Amino acid sequence: MKFKIGDKVKFLNESGGGIVSEIVSPSMVKVAVEDGFDIPYMTHDLVLVESSGYAEGMFNENFKVEPKSVLKTEETGLENIAIPSKSIKHAKEEAGIYLAVVPHDQKWLITGDVDVYLLNHTAYDILYSLFLKSDERKFEGYDYSSVEPESSVLLDTFSREAFEAWKEGLIQVLYHKDEVQQVLLPVHTNFKIRQNKLNNENSYQYTSLVDSKAYVITLNELSQQQKANTFLGKDDDIKEQKATEKKEKTLIDQHQTLPKIAEVDLHIAELVENISGMDTRDMFALQKKYFKDCLDSAIVNNYKKVTFIHGVGNGRLKNAIIETLKQYEDVENQSASIAKYGVGAIDVLIKPWK
Repeated sequence: MKFKIGDKVKFLNESGGGIVSEIVSPSMVKVAVEDGFDIPYMTHDLVLVESSGYAEGMFNENFKVEPKSVLKTEETGLENIAIPSKSIKHAKEEAGIYLAVVPHDQKWLITGDVDVYLLNHTAYDILYSLFLKSDERKFEGYDYSSVEPESSVLLDTFSREAFEAWKEGLIQVLYHKDEVQQVLLPVHTNFKIRQNKLNNENSYQYTSLVDSKAYVITLNELSQQQKANTFLGKDDDIKEQKATEKKEKTLIDQHQTLPKIAEVDLHIAELVENISGMDTRDMFALQKKYFKDCLDSAIVNNYKKVTFIHGVGNGRLKNAIIETLKQYEDVENQSASIAKYGVGAIDVLIKPWK
């Protein structure tokens, strides 16, 4: 149920109620109570009290609450809601836009509720629009707002059982800055959160973006973001757009995260839906083949970097990857970001064709 500021609500799990004073996220609001405090509540723990409705009969009090966080403008009478944010100015990760899934229980990472944060680790203000996939054929608008530079906002809190709503989505971002020499193009990024990721402790690595263990998805790295061709109003820098033939998506394009950069997860659960009937040797052979197919596709399509997630395990797959790379002349490898992947991934850098 969606609430708005000024709604009268009853608490489901405790006595009493109050007035909605602030919208924190689609799943959380603050409720002003009679003792003068604004208390955050999950929306599923509240019942809207409608005039002459059933919930109204559950109240014994006539709440006299003045929500302090509601600001009225004389001209429009509209409410200005300040979305709370948390500073991430000192985060060590590369500047960019991230999505972080943070378990409430930092000791038992695969149990309990999780928070989903949108992280703006840039010097720009951003405007975002978030869509979640409701079925195989359509997306539904979930949230839109702005995030200040070097800040994060809580998008949702959900239980593991309610994960389905977040399994796939897309986000669009506009970068804004008062004074800038080069304008950044808008961002349009699809993302997926897989159930097996949420249920795997190795998916959660410490990150300074949220100062805790989290499963982090890179939506956009600022260093790779394309810039508009207009420079301080010089129209002669604008390139003409031409129609291009629609081509079938290549294998590596299915893993693209940024222009000419891809991320391939080689965990067997990411490659096949059902592993019944497969032994360890079959799984290992499939992982090696998929690695080589993706690498070949990346080279042919002039990719610059592919990050292969091999996991930790006994190191067998990692060693096989390194041995295979020795057969290629124009590639180099290095350990991927430990902050993002731990020790379970390798970056393959591809030299441009001569």
